[in-house]
Amino acid sequence: MAKKIVIADDEVLVRQVIKQVLQNEGYDVIEAKDGKEAVELVRDEKPDLLIIDVRMPVMDGMQACRIIREFDEPIRSIPIIILTAIDTVLGRRLSAELGIELYLTKPISMKELRQRVKELIGPP
Repeated sequence: MAKKIVIADDEVLVRQVIKQVLQNEGYDVIEAKDGKEAVELVRDEKPDLLIIDVRMPVMDGMQACRIIREFDEPIRSIPIIILTAIDTVLGRRLSAELGIELYLTKPISMKELRQRVKELIGPP
């Protein structure tokens, strides 16, 4: 069974590109359009990895990560990659406090993303 990844971004094109790239690698990818949906999918699907944008409607990525980190094990310890268009010291500090494994600034390199995913959760 392929490893499962939830990708949460309010930009449809970003989700589709990342989904296609990771599916081509052999991962099972589930999409969420906002932080609230990401929290629900993480709780229900128990993925191996969450890739989440910071700025989204309904619930932003940082708030979603705070909620996920309050879940019981093993959900609370799934690796998380933050995607953001705005790189700030505060954003990096919040990410570190939440135990976020990786903080990537958009536009992201798909080659780097594939490599980092494999580093975090291994091959599909």
